[in-house]
Amino acid sequence: MPRGGKREGAGRKVLGATRRVSLTLPAELWEVIDETGQPLSTVLRQIIIESKSLKKKMNLKSIEES
Repeated sequence: MPRGGKREGAGRKVLGATRRVSLTLPAELWEVIDETGQPLSTVLRQIIIESKSLKKKMNLKSIEES
């Protein structure tokens, strides 16, 4: 039975394209991020998803109010 090596379906699933970025934030914000206990990429992904969701909700409200 073979061990190790590349196998179909093995490994982490790809979430998307990888880009390296440099991010400068105040120390207080880095502390908030560190306190989550999650990787920075996870925190940023959640913020972006929530922001997009909020924008959609806000857009729907403005249409309903018209």
